[in-house]
Amino acid sequence: MLNSWIDAILLRSARNALRARRGEFYYDLASSLTDKVPLFSTLKDYEARARRRNRGDALMYLEMLHATEVGSLSDALIPIVSPTELILLDAIQRGGDAELAKGLFFLSETVEKIDMMQAAARKAVAYPMVLMAVFSMMLAGFALFAVPIVAELFDPALWPFMGRILYSVSQYILHYGLYTFLGFVAVMGAFTYSLPRWQGPTRRYLDRYMPYAMYRVYTGSMLVVSLSVLLKSGVSLRSAIERAMKYSSPWMRWHLREILRGLSDQSAAKFGTAFRTGLLTQVIEDRIEDAAKRRDPVTAFVKIGVGSIDKIVRTVEAASSKVNTIMLVIGGLILGGMMLGFMQTTMEIQSAIRPS
Repeated sequence: MLNSWIDAILLRSARNALRARRGEFYYDLASSLTDKVPLFSTLKDYEARARRRNRGDALMYLEMLHATEVGSLSDALIPIVSPTELILLDAIQRGGDAELAKGLFFLSETVEKIDMMQAAARKAVAYPMVLMAVFSMMLAGFALFAVPIVAELFDPALWPFMGRILYSVSQYILHYGLYTFLGFVAVMGAFTYSLPRWQGPTRRYLDRYMPYAMYRVYTGSMLVVSLSVLLKSGVSLRSAIERAMKYSSPWMRWHLREILRGLSDQSAAKFGTAFRTGLLTQVIEDRIEDAAKRRDPVTAFVKIGVGSIDKIVRTVEAASSKVNTIMLVIGGLILGGMMLGFMQTTMEIQSAIRPS
């Protein structure tokens, strides 16, 4: 039992390490395939070498070998890479070793930019959460420790207006703070759970606004990148969308089904309007609609996806900057109100105890 727990920890650690250096991993696999070395043989060599060095790596490569025996490289990398990369791997491995090698070389160059996008998205979420946590702890500490001491010295009913507000906040935190915290945790858990799952008209409306809008911008833009690579590999648009559904979340599959219905509409001769489901930003929707009118729509679509990675990073960073500014303003107003209420109250106390 203990050994199984240790192996699970080692395996998870090995997966995380490979995820961080998967660009080099893709490049090494592509180089081996270019030299006519079968994928299975390369993974077998990696597993044999890892057995002499690191048990976690050995378990990981052994897991990959078992997966490639019954499936493909994308199946072997399901526990390690993102759904976006799985979609790309699923496409490039269908053209034989030569196409797989070209695709892996492309991925080795692209994953760094993909990681930049993921880092920007994580920063956009993490920084506001850290600010909220810091402000909440300061507010709770102030209300639970500083305010009660002042309340013992001076009747709160005689406090100035801002002081009474501060006292009310203190009493609320004292009596309902734990319930509020548990409710906030529950709301955040429900929000996180809903991101890849919730579907319907209400979700479509909320996707226009933060924080759902940031998730929509990131995942929608990554879908365009994935579809562009699939189209570049010679896959038709309909087949590319159907393949993308294999590794997509329920929310993404909902949009993809609507796109497929739009492509099936006989009145829509071009594919441009089929993407107006609320998944993509209006700018990208317009670009796709314009691409559909080009002489070579597929090439135009590929340019949108391959050339949009840096634009996605800038979009996410801009959204993150707005959220951070709003959080700083709100936190500053709250802390400023607390300090003003406390200072007014202490000055009132000094006036009351000063001898006439």
